[in-house]
Amino acid sequence: MDRPWHLLIAQTMVIIFFVVYFLLLMLAIRYKTREVKGRWWFFLRAFFPNWKFFHAVGYAPRLYGRVLDNDLRWGPWSVVYPRHARRLHHLFYNPRVNLDLASQNLVEHLVADINALGDGQDARALVTYQMVVNRMRLALTQASAKPIRAFEFELRVELPSRAHWEPQRDSHVMLASGPIDP
Repeated sequence: MDRPWHLLIAQTMVIIFFVVYFLLLMLAIRYKTREVKGRWWFFLRAFFPNWKFFHAVGYAPRLYGRVLDNDLRWGPWSVVYPRHARRLHHLFYNPRVNLDLASQNLVEHLVADINALGDGQDARALVTYQMVVNRMRLALTQASAKPIRAFEFELRVELPSRAHWEPQRDSHVMLASGPIDP
């Protein structure tokens, strides 16, 4: 029995997409600079793997946040996307960990975008900055039992400790947001 024509077209389009994807990937690998720049590469970066985790351990970006309660007191700074304990069932189902990993990846993209900013440019105009603010707003309002009057965050680069319960050895504030309305 012959396949319907629309299935053949869909399969052909998928094959063409993957061929073009791998050709672009090979082109990016052969490109001589360490960083490929350009507007269209920026839009396609979600399709390309980030192999930076193979480099030596160094400073890692971490997002810290705090909230202003109704008594007009700022809470303590805390890590927004902490490491989760590993569980066996996470091999099969772990949407919370995946969401936090995607959010941490967004923080790393924000660091890269801030480093690419020119002198005098404002980080608040960056799309990644606005995405971090929106993601943090959602996470804080869902996690808080009481209403939040405002929140703020700091983007810090820190030298990771050997274990997640140890204090951080070295930390530098890269960006401080100031109060943001929820």
